[in-house]
Amino acid sequence: MTFVSALPARLLQAAAFPDTIIARTIPERGMLDWTSGVLQIIVLLLGIGVLIATILLILSMRAGVRKFNETVDRLSTETKPLLASATAIVGDAREVVSMLRTDVERVTGAAEALSEQLLDAADRTARRVDDVNAVLDVLQDELEDTALSAVSAIRGVRVGAGEMTAGLSHPRPRRAPFPVDADDDEA
Repeated sequence: MTFVSALPARLLQAAAFPDTIIARTIPERGMLDWTSGVLQIIVLLLGIGVLIATILLILSMRAGVRKFNETVDRLSTETKPLLASATAIVGDAREVVSMLRTDVERVTGAAEALSEQLLDAADRTARRVDDVNAVLDVLQDELEDTALSAVSAIRGVRVGAGEMTAGLSHPRPRRAPFPVDADDDEA
């Protein structure tokens, strides 16, 4: 039977016996009950202390977060001009780098063109030097041949003139009109 269904019956009983005293006996509390109660009060007080400490900690953290937010806001307002300047410097640096890159590309192109021209000029000069050397070799050969022919002709004239004059004049001991050099024999 539930409490709600038993309620009207108890009320009727109370109405029927108005003089009835209902006594309830309270068991005597022992040492364990007293210590349990004291411990429950201590735990309650400790819980309240922890709750108060937690609230104070949260409030101090909230104040710290506010100060941190204020510091961040102040730093952000103070660093905005620095960031703007840094951004401008980076932009200028990019422009300088692009200009330098363009100039370096131009210089590189000019150096390549000059290098090609110098290589072509060196090739042409080398060919001309080779041509001049070939001409000088041919000229030297011709001069040597001409000099040998001229020396031979002069020697032949001398020897012939000496023979002709030896036969016209009185006889002399025969000797060579000119000394014979070892170089002349080779020619």
